[in-house]
Amino acid sequence: MEDSNKVLYDILTERLNLMRSLDQEGDSDRRRHIARETTELHAPLAHRLGLYQIKTELEDLALKFTDYDTYKYIAHALNAKKSERDEYIERFIAPLREKLEKEGFVFTIKGRPKSIHSIYHKMQAQHCDVDRIYDLFAIRIILDSPIEREKSDCWQVYSIITDIFQPNPKRLRDWLSVPKENGYESLHTTVLGPDNRWVEVQIRTKRMDEVAEKGVAAHWAYKGVSSHATTVSPQSVYVFTPTGDLKKLPAGATLLDFAYSIHSDVGSHCVGGRIHGAMVSIRQLLNNGDQIEVLTSPQQRPTQDWLNVVVSTKAKNKIRQALKEMEYKNAAEGKEILERKLKNWKIDYDENQVSTLALRLGYKVVSDFYQSIATAKEDMSRIREVWLSIVNQPLAAAHEEKPEYIPKEERGALELEVDINVKNVDYHLATCCNPQPGDPIFAFISVTKGIRIHRADCPNANFMRDKFPYRVIRAHWAAKK
Repeated sequence: MEDSNKVLYDILTERLNLMRSLDQEGDSDRRRHIARETTELHAPLAHRLGLYQIKTELEDLALKFTDYDTYKYIAHALNAKKSERDEYIERFIAPLREKLEKEGFVFTIKGRPKSIHSIYHKMQAQHCDVDRIYDLFAIRIILDSPIEREKSDCWQVYSIITDIFQPNPKRLRDWLSVPKENGYESLHTTVLGPDNRWVEVQIRTKRMDEVAEKGVAAHWAYKGVSSHATTVSPQSVYVFTPTGDLKKLPAGATLLDFAYSIHSDVGSHCVGGRIHGAMVSIRQLLNNGDQIEVLTSPQQRPTQDWLNVVVSTKAKNKIRQALKEMEYKNAAEGKEILERKLKNWKIDYDENQVSTLALRLGYKVVSDFYQSIATAKEDMSRIREVWLSIVNQPLAAAHEEKPEYIPKEERGALELEVDINVKNVDYHLATCCNPQPGDPIFAFISVTKGIRIHRADCPNANFMRDKFPYRVIRAHWAAKK
């Protein structure tokens, strides 16, 4: 994990250098795009890694290049209040310094202004101007304490501060007892200082401050001292394109997820890739810091199985969309093939007869039948044979014989038999005539409702036989086997 975090640290450093030189770009869409990307991706990543100094500068620079007027306004306001702020910090620090020195602590106290970006967010959240925000700065007390006394010293200093200034109990943040995932350790409190102004106070040791300021790099320097490992959020994985662009994906993401994060066409034609130069399949799980090159082929197409390969919502949606588009395309192609074949056979195309044909061949919907033609899963000679049997069926062939009538006393346990080889198609008794076991019956292929069983003397029987003879099929009752 340390190696992958070092890669992330290097990438963030490169991004910071880019942002510092972005003035040279001039006002352009590219500059705004880079700034927005920095806000949405690089700054949060720096925060997760505990690189707060980098995070703060990235956010401030991003605001500068996305909303220059606001950035300049806040910067000017902070600069105008600098002398006032310095004077207030001294008034706040004086009694603290005296008490801490009396107690024998070795320490430094820093007063720092809040970042322009954080002030901007306070203005947004509080719906006020910069003049109405009082906690424009924070005080940081850094103790030179041995490791075995770090926590007890920090809490003792907290006690001293709250003896001098009234604390806000709702603003206590204890990252000593339970450090953040990225290893950050500190004790934060907000107290009411002179002139009834709220001041944030951070209490930490020199070691903790190194970790807070330098994040991952400090952990490498202190490894073996601190038991808190620096890790990236377990819910995400951070990887890079060959050109160094950073991509954030869900934990458990595969190379195929990465391909779809680049572009849907790249994902749909992905055949594999290279990670740090080594060939991998589309199923390869990604790790933090992986640098990935996607390999594509114009012949590659998504399959249903791909839905089990990816974890990101974007990839799943794009695969489903591609599969649906292929179904529509295949159905249209299959219909065109059938029409062309029928024309060669000197047979007129008829939608109703196609529906009957599809049912006879075992398809619930005509589009599935068309797709089977397009993908060569259905034999055309079989289609021709069944089609001709439908077209050439005599008008009343299914009913020229007198339907067998079974007396009630002989009916016993009967089941329905239909003279057609249809797979996965339901049989339903028609409600217009309500046939009962033993009644003379016939079957009728409905375009939308599958097969309906009618009594031979159904009021609608003559109409169905005259208008749609090719959809009338023999049916009878037989003893259960």
